[in-house]
Amino acid sequence: MLFLPPKPELAQFNWERITKQWSSLTLQTKTIADGAGQGEEFKALEQQVSGFVVNGDVAQLNHTLLKRKGVRVLTQLWIDKQEIRKGSLNEATIDYIQAKHPKLGMSSLMNLISLVYRYFDALVDGNIFNKLTAWIKQQIAQRLDERKKSSDTIISVLNSAKWLFDLTAPKALVNLAKQNHLDLSEQLKKLRLNELPQGRFLDVCHAQYYLDTLREIPVGEPNDILHELLKRDVATMPFEEGKRIGHIALEIIIDRSAGAPSEVWQNFVLNLAGDPRIANTAKNYREWWKPIGEHRIKAVTSWLAKEDLKLFLGAIAEYANHTGDESLNRMYPARKRFLEGLYEHGFVRNARLMLGYQAENTVKRVLGKSLTTSYIKLKAMPQTSIIYLDCGDFHIVEGSHNFKLWIYMGLPSERVTNYSLTELTHGELTNRFPAEFNERLPNGKYLAIQHSPTSWQKNAIDFLTDNGVELDLEKLFDSDKYRRYVNRYGLPVVKKNTQENNLLEVNLLKALHAYQPITAKELVKVLDNEFSMFADRPTVNAKLYTMLSQKKVTRDESFCWYLAD
Repeated sequence: MLFLPPKPELAQFNWERITKQWSSLTLQTKTIADGAGQGEEFKALEQQVSGFVVNGDVAQLNHTLLKRKGVRVLTQLWIDKQEIRKGSLNEATIDYIQAKHPKLGMSSLMNLISLVYRYFDALVDGNIFNKLTAWIKQQIAQRLDERKKSSDTIISVLNSAKWLFDLTAPKALVNLAKQNHLDLSEQLKKLRLNELPQGRFLDVCHAQYYLDTLREIPVGEPNDILHELLKRDVATMPFEEGKRIGHIALEIIIDRSAGAPSEVWQNFVLNLAGDPRIANTAKNYREWWKPIGEHRIKAVTSWLAKEDLKLFLGAIAEYANHTGDESLNRMYPARKRFLEGLYEHGFVRNARLMLGYQAENTVKRVLGKSLTTSYIKLKAMPQTSIIYLDCGDFHIVEGSHNFKLWIYMGLPSERVTNYSLTELTHGELTNRFPAEFNERLPNGKYLAIQHSPTSWQKNAIDFLTDNGVELDLEKLFDSDKYRRYVNRYGLPVVKKNTQENNLLEVNLLKALHAYQPITAKELVKVLDNEFSMFADRPTVNAKLYTMLSQKKVTRDESFCWYLAD
């Protein structure tokens, strides 16, 4: 975990002098590292010390640490072996070595420095990081006190740049690179820090640089940083608060994109984390989506709803052009404008694309690449494309060819919220969905509209406004068609107060917070008794299932309702 205390002051350091000193430091480090541990005697002692640690023989370990060579071996093992670090890198061992060896040998001191840089913030469990860095600083101060004059050695370098042992050092280095108008690699090279042992310190420096750059590049534009962040070893690198570098990158991209991501940034999100419209128990969902928060998941779901809508409309247009289907070509512009208008209203919260195998091939041909969005396969409907749109208080199922426009005032079927569902048939969409809707919501309303050129739009608009949905008709028609429609039918009148519907949701959330788990029947009583709000059971059920599709609530097998996590 990377903690970032206040940034140290950098102006006090003479960077030109320190640059030269680091050359000396890194050369000495390499010489000592290359020469360390050579010889049979050293290797035999390594095996002995490893055995003492693994077997928990503290007495024998302490006896070995009475000699400088024992300390040198143990500090080298701390670098090389995780089980030895886990078993002996603790405050008690450090205190014992400090007591027995007030002044460390140079090899042991260099091992400690290498240890800190290689594992850096991974050493923050307990007080080990602070203990180690304080120890190193004490050893450096002691050596300097013994010298009569200063020199450009490892000791003077580290004494001048103590901030490099601070957890804020990566952030400080990134800021320094910006001040000097250098990229990070150039800044590291300037200070010779690129010659340090490869490890967590340099990883965090690069990660900090990537993320800071991601926050500053123009929104939506391509950048080499995106390619770096997609590398598995970079994306999965631990960063802070239990999150990885990839999680922070996703948060930055999603937050900066708002509701209109560029293709480049949307592809970055999908290539890194995959489609979020999968079961919340799926490994990829738990690994990448759950840590970044529900509001970001909803944002990307909305992006992908627009993408699915675009793919659906593209499949219809391509099929119509390819086959020369005149009726489909005539109907296409109006259907396209109507569905896009629903999205422009802000109604569309989620979507599921459904494709027959020929329609699937058409979409891939149009894209010129494989599909990154998830979709349901349509069985025995090879040429058909269907789109399901969750519009909050109403739901749309629209299809190509002779498929009707279905509008439901509630969730048509829980199956569309089940992301393990991979296949549907025509019968399930046209018979099973309405049957499940009627069974679950006996008073629920839905309408199946035939795509008659003269009436389908009016039927859809009348049904929606009769059920309390306010529409801006200018978003649903091209300008000339809008004027023609209004001249012929006038503007629709909404027959239901939508504020009442919003209040129902607010009160249901309050009731669930107080009484979950609770059935719909019991919620009706709570609304009446505690909120002075009468709503019959079908109305409550309809609202609950709409909230279920929005992941605001969940339901168990006994039909008890809960607030979503």
